Amino acid sequence: MATSYLEDDDPPPYIAANHNDADEIVQPVILILAGHFIRAQTADGTPLYELSRDIRATSTSEARLAQVSLERLIHNVRVSASGMPRTSHRSRHIFELKHLPRVISTGYPYCLDAMSRHTIGNLALKSASFPRSGFKIVKIQPEKEDGFPKGYRARRESLKEGEMLFEVVKKRGHYEWMHPEGNRIAVDDETEGQLRLVVTAPVTRKTMDAMIGGWCLRIWRDSIKSNNEPRKART
Repeated sequence: MATSYLEDDDPPPYIAANHNDADEIVQPVILILAGHFIRAQTADGTPLYELSRDIRATSTSEARLAQVSLERLIHNVRVSASGMPRTSHRSRHIFELKHLPRVISTGYPYCLDAMSRHTIGNLALKSASFPRSGFKIVKIQPEKEDGFPKGYRARRESLKEGEMLFEVVKKRGHYEWMHPEGNRIAVDDETEGQLRLVVTAPVTRKTMDAMIGGWCLRIWRDSIKSNNEPRKART
């Protein structure tokens, strides 16, 4: 039986998005990764996000260097002049997931490039320092470097780490997503082969988008490690 992290009287799983929705509050929800869709774990399984490909699929050497697009699917319900509800659907490209080889990764091989002004910004996955297990999702921004010879433009720009958005602590069989202030806001687990993100606290829409992006980045990283690299302890 799946572990329940939400109370029985939790509010509806999501609020319909509108044009200026970055600071809108999203209520607790259980999300599942199903192929290249992220769906609400509800009766209708509403798709809320879409990836450009399945990040759990076995990766070839070429795919390891590819980007993966992440879009939020927006469902708006409006009432027509006749009084009938009409649902419109559109998507918003929010992040590009990137996995860069060590030679050009500037210390952050797994990154999220922001593709919308409504997002928090560019982010990266940073492994926790020993002896802690888990990782952090941090803000990053480009920082010019000197000292490289001409012709090395791709390496003249490094990444500067900014504030931490989430500390993700690995527990037995799951991850706990913690706000910088120390309170848990989500649990990331796998039940009967189904990957879930159980959001346990209300968050802003832009925080939810960043958490979804970080969750996908973690899954992609683990898939790449398990399929293409020698077996070793994961962070």
